[in-house]
Amino acid sequence: MNSEFDSYWGIDVSKEWLDIAIENQVYRIDQTESAIAEFITKHKINNQETLVVLESTGGYERLAVECFSFSGFRVHVAHPTKVRDFAKARGRFAKTDRLDAKILSDYGKFIEVHQIRELPTKEQQVLRSLGARLEQLKAMQHQEVCRKGMANDELLRKSHDFMLKTLKQQIDEIIKQIEGLINNDATLKEKYALLQTMKGVGKILGMALLIDLPELGKATKKEIAALVGVAPLTKESGQKTGKACTKFGRREIRKVLYMGALVACRHNKNLKIFYERLVNAGKAKKIAIVAVMRKMLVILNAMVKSNTVFAY
Repeated sequence: MNSEFDSYWGIDVSKEWLDIAIENQVYRIDQTESAIAEFITKHKINNQETLVVLESTGGYERLAVECFSFSGFRVHVAHPTKVRDFAKARGRFAKTDRLDAKILSDYGKFIEVHQIRELPTKEQQVLRSLGARLEQLKAMQHQEVCRKGMANDELLRKSHDFMLKTLKQQIDEIIKQIEGLINNDATLKEKYALLQTMKGVGKILGMALLIDLPELGKATKKEIAALVGVAPLTKESGQKTGKACTKFGRREIRKVLYMGALVACRHNKNLKIFYERLVNAGKAKKIAIVAVMRKMLVILNAMVKSNTVFAY
C-alpha cells in the first residue's frame, strides 16, 4: 500500500462536472476553472502532500489536471482498465460517479509511487493531439481507398479521388506542424535526430516514438517492451505450458514500429543478421519480425538514455 502521501483525492470526470472524493465525502462541482479554484482554496491543507487521481477520459480530464497540478498537487492520470480491474478485485461492480470517485481515491493508496507517471508538458499535449489527428486522417484515408476499390461508376471514383487528395493535403499539413514543433524544441529536435540514426527509423516512426512513447530513455528494457506490447507473456498453469505471445500495449505505435522493423530486416546490417538467424532456426517470419521490433525498442531506449547514436 502506498503511504507516501498524507491524503488521496479521487476525481471522476464528466463533461460538465467533477465528483471529488476526499476520505468518505464526495463533492460535486462544475468543471470550470473558477469552480475548481474555489474548491482547492476551500479544501487544500497547506504542508500536506496530496495525490489526486483521475482516469484518462479522452481529453475531458485536461482542465482538472492543469488546475490541480498548477496548485501544487501531485496528479496521476490512471488507465481506465487498471482502475476497473482494481474495483472488481475489491468486489465493487456497481458504477456511479460517486462510487468511481471513491474507487479512484482508494486506487491512489494502492499504486506504488514509481507508477505515478510524469505529466506531459503543454508542448507534449499539443504533439499528442496532432498525433491523434494524424492517425484519424490516416484511418479515413485507408477507408476511402477501400471504398474507391469497390466503386464502379466514374463519378464515384472522381469523388473518392477528390477526398483522397484532400486527406493527403491534410496529412502533409499535420506532419509539417508536428515537425515544426519538434524543430522548435531543442531537446525534442536532438532526440528526433538521434532516433533516426538507426536504419529502420524514419521520420514517421521517429515522430510516433516522440509522441506516443515519452517513457523512451527513462524505462528499463523490460518496461519499454511491455509498454508497447512486444514482450512475450508466458502461459503456465500446473503441468500445462502454453505458447508465449505478445499482448496489450500501445497498438498505434506498434503498427508504425512493425513497418520500421520490415525496413530494418532488409537494410539494417545488425538487425538483418538477427532476423535471418531466427528464421533459419525455424521461427515463423512474423515472430522473427516481432523479435526485431523488441530489439529495436531496447536499442533505441538505450540510445536515448545514453545519448548515443546507433552503432553499425
